[in-house]
Amino acid sequence: IFQLVKKRTPVGEGHSHPKHQVWKYFDEFLNELGLSKWDIDSKHQKLPPWIHSKGWDLDAKNLGTLGGGNHFIELQESEDGLLWLMLHSGSRNLGYRIASYYHKQAQKLNKKSGVNIPNNDLAFLTADSIEGKAYIRDMKFALNYARENRARMMTVLKEALSNFFPNVQFQQEINIHHNYAALEPHFKQQVWVHRKGATSAKKGEKGIIPGSMGTPSYIVEGLGNPESFMSCSHGAGRVLGRMEASRTLSPEECTRSMEGVIFDHWKKHKRKKLKGLLDLGEAPGAYKNIQEVIDAQLDLIKPLVRLKPLGVIKG
Repeated sequence: IFQLVKKRTPVGEGHSHPKHQVWKYFDEFLNELGLSKWDIDSKHQKLPPWIHSKGWDLDAKNLGTLGGGNHFIELQESEDGLLWLMLHSGSRNLGYRIASYYHKQAQKLNKKSGVNIPNNDLAFLTADSIEGKAYIRDMKFALNYARENRARMMTVLKEALSNFFPNVQFQQEINIHHNYAALEPHFKQQVWVHRKGATSAKKGEKGIIPGSMGTPSYIVEGLGNPESFMSCSHGAGRVLGRMEASRTLSPEECTRSMEGVIFDHWKKHKRKKLKGLLDLGEAPGAYKNIQEVIDAQLDLIKPLVRLKPLGVIKG
């Protein structure tokens, strides 16, 4: 199954489809700006600066690709014996360019207006400013792109599974965003909620809290707790950074922790600083104990399904 998936889904940083992927919203987004794809090469003055021919070309090739880091595709088993398909990815380089451009804009504008912020990383745009409205528009485009990216990979995964099990039936599907901002009503007023490392957990809303590549993940239901702005954690979270994990974790122990799970074994680091070391940044030992993470937020979510990993493709 995984061999079929990897033939159709580019995996890892810098890996894209060889040809442009067709998606109607590429043109629709440009049309909203009063532009067409022909304006990209001419560097039209209406173009948001994060859109340029090289980047737009990459965006069309990245759609339906996994990316690197902690992005994954997994086959999992629930305690009632059902097979679950789970994947984690986002808006790829497109989202990065949007965030990077507007963050720099925010830093410049804050400095120009003399705003006193404790750290430049906390630079902000006011929601009713020209720049703020443009960011909100472009962020929504990135979210649509991320949803489509995940949907295309899930289609490939379903088709690969159907190749081996022709009578397979697919039931409910949960597709939820992480790392985004949304205008929502909380405490009797409209506020901007920025969920970084978090997902929405409104009352009755289904969500996903992954563990690590060798530990369980959870399907949960939100309780709508106002104290967390109706949010919960996006995953187990790290105890070790990628580089620190590669320097300190034992490859043998990491391999033992993956017993019973099919995965592509540890690859060597490409970074000069870590030359010769195995990349153990995604090993289970780099992450918090998922059960403790779930137990710590039982006032935010209700666990519905516990999923044991059977096999994983890592970005």
